[in-house]
Amino acid sequence: MTESKCADFERLRSDVDAKLQHLIELTTLLLQVFRAGDYKVFSRYDKDLENSVGQKERAIGALRQHSIEHRCQPGKTEFMKEFNE
Repeated sequence: MTESKCADFERLRSDVDAKLQHLIELTTLLLQVFRAGDYKVFSRYDKDLENSVGQKERAIGALRQHSIEHRCQPGKTEFMKEFNE
């Protein structure tokens, strides 16, 4: 592929970024609730965290699969080589 950016790669990369940011926010909230001793709310957020980790894994898998199939990430060869191992 040429040196132009692949819209699908950028969309998938943005999705991974958003999922990781959500994990940061959810983990911070989970810690606050835990420290406050609200274990009922903690349990609910803990389940949300488990689901969010799964969503993050699926997003990374989609990015990885796309990069393997399309090899359309110019300038990222070394990173993607390690990312796909």
